[in-house]
Amino acid sequence: MTDTINRNHRLVVILGLTMALGPLTALSFGTKYADEETWARAQAGLQNAKPQDKLGMYGDIEGVPSYASSKTLADVLAGSGVFDEFENAIKAIDKTEMLSGSSAYTLFVPSDDAFAALSEEQRAALRDDPEALAALISKHIVPGRYSATDLMQMREARTLDGSSMPVGPNASVDGHIGFGGSDVIKSNIVASNGIVHVIDRVNL
Repeated sequence: MTDTINRNHRLVVILGLTMALGPLTALSFGTKYADEETWARAQAGLQNAKPQDKLGMYGDIEGVPSYASSKTLADVLAGSGVFDEFENAIKAIDKTEMLSGSSAYTLFVPSDDAFAALSEEQRAALRDDPEALAALISKHIVPGRYSATDLMQMREARTLDGSSMPVGPNASVDGHIGFGGSDVIKSNIVASNGIVHVIDRVNL
């Protein structure tokens, strides 16, 4: 009777160890003996695995939501009611067609209040010099599609005019995204061909 119990106990232990060590053994042998194609796929899967998103608080987006699929960046600016100054500037420098096309852009749009904060001299200079206005607007457009989460992981962005603008977490304002000398106050306004982020200051 005792021998039978002992044998049963040893079987249970052996089975337990086999179950625990089996995957590790298989992984070890698999690493050694798997064909090159299989191992290459496994390595690619590890390298391309998406890490856990720790920046979900910024409401990141995946692709283009259905509600935005028929709206271009030009449509977003036209329908906002708070981007009139930026929209007028886009029209003045003939960029409306660019923002209606299929190429993706990320816009950092100063609110109308941000434009209103400019001095009368600054506003007049931009009004009277189309080239200066075009250069200013180009500093607020980044080719490509960058969500708030993307921006939080960046340090700089190359704008339409070739300038390098600092971007990323604002060191002076906790929880805010900075772009140039401004703060993003509203993010991830999505269009079919890009994203709009609203900023609180015009980057001159």
